[in-house]
Amino acid sequence: MKYIKYLGFSAIAAAWITIFAAISVNPWFRIQKNALSDLGGTNTISNFFQHQAPADPYIYNVGLMVTGLLIALFAIAAIANSRNSIENTGSAFFIIAGLFLALIGIYHEGTYPHDFVSIWFFIIASIAYATIGISLLFTKFRKVGIAILIILPVSWVLFIEIPWQSVAEDEIFGVIVIDIMVLLHIYTFQKLKNNR
Repeated sequence: MKYIKYLGFSAIAAAWITIFAAISVNPWFRIQKNALSDLGGTNTISNFFQHQAPADPYIYNVGLMVTGLLIALFAIAAIANSRNSIENTGSAFFIIAGLFLALIGIYHEGTYPHDFVSIWFFIIASIAYATIGISLLFTKFRKVGIAILIILPVSWVLFIEIPWQSVAEDEIFGVIVIDIMVLLHIYTFQKLKNNR
């Protein structure tokens, strides 16, 4: 069970390290003007404000692959310690979300499948945690399940309604929401471990 915590925290850390490391070598990047994927594209950035290729795009792309792998391993550990079959299903969806995140690094900006894998990473991650939230309603972590099932639709409404200045802003918002879901999930396993 201890691997759940370490893998979850590692996936969260890997995502933010990837973002900040890629930004640090690309001083032209602006959160208010760009998309995060601009950091990994090998083609000229199709951006109204900037028209230059990113330095060291492998930092972003490989970072996403590593993060996707850590997400998949976290979800596998969650399946190994799941409370019911519904949680198994949600964690299996999260494995697929990790795969889609890795595919964003493989199909970087400028490739045909990029938009598809980028959008579906967030959609599948949401489906995963909606399913996990439902599964927790049948455990002693019912309040955590309710919190997840409230946070998810509220976050999607905010995503749709807030007039974001850039794609990067709404992507960062999405990453933060997923981080919150993962932390809540980790919390339920830690409480179980402490009660043993």
